[in-house]
Amino acid sequence: MAYIVGTDRYQTRMITTSLDDLISKDNSVRVIDSYVESLDLENLGFIEYSGRNRGQSPYRRSDLLKLHIYGYLNKIRSSRALETEAKRNLELMWLVNCITPDHGTIAGFVQKNNAAFHNTLRNLTLILKGWGLIDGELIVIDGTKIHAQNSKHNCITQSGLDKKIEYAEAQINAYLMAIAKDEVPADDLTDKLKTYQELKEQYLTQKQELKDEGLEQKSLTDPDSRRMKNNGSLDICYNVQSVVDAKNHFVVDISTTNDINDQNQLYTMAQKASELLEKESSTVLADTGYYNGTEIKKCVDAGMNVFIKKAKANNATKDNEFRKEKFIYNGETDEYTCPAGNRLRFFENTSKNGMKYRKYKCTDCNSCKYKKDCTTSSSGRTIQRWVHEDVLETVYNETLNNNEVYKQRRCIVEHPFGTIKRSLGYNFFLRRRQENVDAEAASMFIAYNFKRLLSMFSTEELVMRFE
Repeated sequence: MAYIVGTDRYQTRMITTSLDDLISKDNSVRVIDSYVESLDLENLGFIEYSGRNRGQSPYRRSDLLKLHIYGYLNKIRSSRALETEAKRNLELMWLVNCITPDHGTIAGFVQKNNAAFHNTLRNLTLILKGWGLIDGELIVIDGTKIHAQNSKHNCITQSGLDKKIEYAEAQINAYLMAIAKDEVPADDLTDKLKTYQELKEQYLTQKQELKDEGLEQKSLTDPDSRRMKNNGSLDICYNVQSVVDAKNHFVVDISTTNDINDQNQLYTMAQKASELLEKESSTVLADTGYYNGTEIKKCVDAGMNVFIKKAKANNATKDNEFRKEKFIYNGETDEYTCPAGNRLRFFENTSKNGMKYRKYKCTDCNSCKYKKDCTTSSSGRTIQRWVHEDVLETVYNETLNNNEVYKQRRCIVEHPFGTIKRSLGYNFFLRRRQENVDAEAASMFIAYNFKRLLSMFSTEELVMRFE
């Protein structure tokens, strides 16, 4: 049987073709090249060099940016891996004209231009808006947790330190008793005793540092990362917020935070997107994790239409029939009517976390046969009403009336996260500190938007659009 054996590797050949002939006309690297060449890198914040200063980095910023974007599009984000690919990858040789920067140069480029990568993502959004691919009419906000470069063991908390101190003290007492009884050679016990005494001092110092800094937790490897709930477990993560435009599912903007939940992010993200797109009024969708009265009111005051659902919370008796939502408010009489028909009248003003409330109390609870189902309080059922509760009620009703629109939320906003984490495999960060991690997150979503573009248009059309 005859086999296909190829060409003898020792045969002398004369190669008369160019690198450009080796790269097909529909190769995505041509889009990256055209896109980067169209950018004003200095205006975006990239450090440009004159070409005459001694000791400066000798590579053009545009070439290093092309290398960086190519890497994120092709699941290659390590500086050492990119250094290797630049020496053997024909696509990269074409893209960066056969330069071979070392990993230190590649990593330094990212480190010195952190803010510029976020600017590049926002600039890409404006380009897509100019092409009519983003309109800002309907935007969706959501967040995802991405693992930080910090192990669980290198994250200290007040409760965790208390347990460690308690354990160290128990060991110290045990070794002191053993030394007193001379059960084993004293030298061995003394060394172990000293170890636990040093550990106890270390834990006490860390506990005092947390107290002095006013923190509940602190990460030792990456100080900006935090322990957060992530898919049912506690992991050391960053909370990456994104705004996605509904028209073609492009990511408009992102923000990398260390907030452990999303409750304070709604207005910030919606406002950033509105300012970037210069949109006076947008419809904003968000899940129950963003439900925060103050944030919702800020969005409404800014002219946005907000569709968001509130998580259902039981009252103290766990009876769903007597949740606050079951009580009907009458604005004319300023009172509530409970499911049993009794009235709750206003009796005092109160405040909590800087928010003002009006409190309503039922005077007929003692004679009501549903009291045990309604409240555990001996003085009767009370309800608090925020002074701007009418805003939340309007948003709630609008959300219900536009449920078909609201149901699009998951389809729109979960797709980018699925692509980033599952398709590209970016479920952890390589860098440390929030400003570096934000540049990395921006690079991930630049890659996502490029993947969307490449699925919608041919390479030739994209090259022409960017030129």
